Amino acid sequence: MREERMMAKIGRNDLCSCGSGKKYKKCCMGKEDELVFEEACNLVDDFKDYSDDISSDVVRELSTSEIIERLGELDIAFDKEDFLRDVEAFYSVRDIAEKWCRTFHVTAKGTDKEFAIAAASILWERLAAEPVLSREQMSDLLDRGFEYLDDNDAIAACDLWFKVWEAIKYRHNSETKNLAFFDKQYSRSFFVSNFCQDLEAELHNAGLDDKAYFEKRICYCREFLACFPSEQELIIHNMRRAIAESYLSLSNREQAEVEYKKLVQEYPDNPWGYIGWGDMYCFAEQKDSVKAKMLYEKGLAIAKDKEDRKVIQERLRDIK
Repeated sequence: MREERMMAKIGRNDLCSCGSGKKYKKCCMGKEDELVFEEACNLVDDFKDYSDDISSDVVRELSTSEIIERLGELDIAFDKEDFLRDVEAFYSVRDIAEKWCRTFHVTAKGTDKEFAIAAASILWERLAAEPVLSREQMSDLLDRGFEYLDDNDAIAACDLWFKVWEAIKYRHNSETKNLAFFDKQYSRSFFVSNFCQDLEAELHNAGLDDKAYFEKRICYCREFLACFPSEQELIIHNMRRAIAESYLSLSNREQAEVEYKKLVQEYPDNPWGYIGWGDMYCFAEQKDSVKAKMLYEKGLAIAKDKEDRKVIQERLRDIK
């Protein structure tokens, strides 16, 4: 059983808070971007429409030179070097499209506006290399990962989600000690704090099919802890426990013991370190009920939450 995770933010697959009954990603997510873009573009009837329906798929059929030529017809003077600098500076294709509107005093409506956004998206895909991913690309990878999870393929989901993690690490700098900055940058598409916890959990599930993913889970959790040492204690503690659990799943009991011992020393008021440590002796092949009972009782002695106490008491009853 896992310690309860931070889930206060609305997830992309949760029901939308507007009451429509649709998932957030299919309803209100991104509407804020539309409003900002429309304000930046001062929608008027100065430009012709290229088609009745501009989408990324339609623009993707055009060559790069054709996209740039059409941007020129919208008075957007595209420069590759400037664009690649923008890719490094901005997080979303819409950020770049908005900059075009401000810089070149573009006025656009309808499909002209849609074309500018789609063009920014396709050019980002073609001209920028991983791990410089846009918010939209990362959101798409997350969605595809959830589709794999619907088919019980945690390995494929984790392989995709590692690309998102690499993109986050690329944007990270030494001054960013927690996830608040990234949650703010990507919140219109997904919450990085939720994603990081989801990746940790699914790496465990992937490890059940391929033990190499327990190794990857350890590496990922250590990277997370190095990047975000000031993150909320609950998330930090879960990552630390995931490392210990993964060593145990790899049959490295000695290192698992080391990790659990450090965990309870550094977080003496969190009973879940003792719960995980006790589970190592209670449920593993080399069972030691006496030591498991001792660790559970230590956890019970400091547990204040009713549900935490219930979890420990159930384990103690199981031992009897």
